[in-house]
Amino acid sequence: MDKTIKLIALDLDGTVAGHGQKEASPATIAAVKQAQALGVEVVIATGRHRSTTLPIADQLGVNYLVTLNGGEIWTREGKLLHRQAIDQATVEKIIDIHKQNNTFYWLVSHERIYREHLPENYQEHQWIKFGFDVEDGRVREQMRNQFAEMPTIELSNSSLTNMELNAKGTHKAAAIAILIEQLDATMEQVMVVGDSLNDLKMIEAAGIGVAMGNGQELVKQKADWVTKPLNEEGVAHAINYFVNKKAVQN
Repeated sequence: MDKTIKLIALDLDGTVAGHGQKEASPATIAAVKQAQALGVEVVIATGRHRSTTLPIADQLGVNYLVTLNGGEIWTREGKLLHRQAIDQATVEKIIDIHKQNNTFYWLVSHERIYREHLPENYQEHQWIKFGFDVEDGRVREQMRNQFAEMPTIELSNSSLTNMELNAKGTHKAAAIAILIEQLDATMEQVMVVGDSLNDLKMIEAAGIGVAMGNGQELVKQKADWVTKPLNEEGVAHAINYFVNKKAVQN
C-alpha cells in the first residue's frame, strides 16, 4: 500500500490517548514530528471540544483541529474555520427523547460544554453536538433506534456505551474534505487513524484508513489496515510504517 500521504488525521480518545487524557506518548509525538518534518500535515480529528483538544494539539504541534466530530474546524491559534449546528426542531426532539429515558448526557453549544444540565435559555444557543452514555443495553438500543429514525442527525459513538449526535452530514470525513481543499490534497492522499464509529466514515474515505488494535470490531473490519493497540503505541506504529518508512514489525 505505497501511497503518497500529504495529510494524517488522528482521532484522540482511544487512539492518541486514553479517554479524557491530556497527553500523547513520547513515541507518538516523535512519529508525528518526523512526519511533519517530511512535509506531511498532521491534524487532529476528534469528538472532543476544542478546549480539551488543545493540550495534545500543542504537544503535537498541529495546525488544524477538527473537533466535535466535525461540527467545528479550528486553527490551533483559535480561528474558527467551520461550524455546523443542529437545527432547533431537531434539538427539541433530542431533548424529548432524553426526557423519556433520563440517562446521563452532555451537550456542546457554540460557547461551552454542559453536563447533566440544560440552560434555561437553551433555545438561544447553537448546539453542535449531543452525547449520551447509557450503561443499560436495552435502554441504549431503544434510544439508538429512536435517533436512527431521525433524518436530520448524524449518529455515531466514541465508545460501546455511548451515542453521539451531530447535524446530518456532519462527521470527521466531511470536515477533512473541507480542510484538504485548502491544503492542495485529495482524500487518496490522506491517512487516518481511529478506533470508534465516529471515525468510521473518515477511515472509509481516506486513501489509507487505519483502525487501532483496540478499536471496535466494525471499524477494524472496514479499515485498510489494523495497527497495534493504544497501549502498544499503535499510532506511532502506523505513522512510522506508512509515512516515516521505518522498519517496523507487522
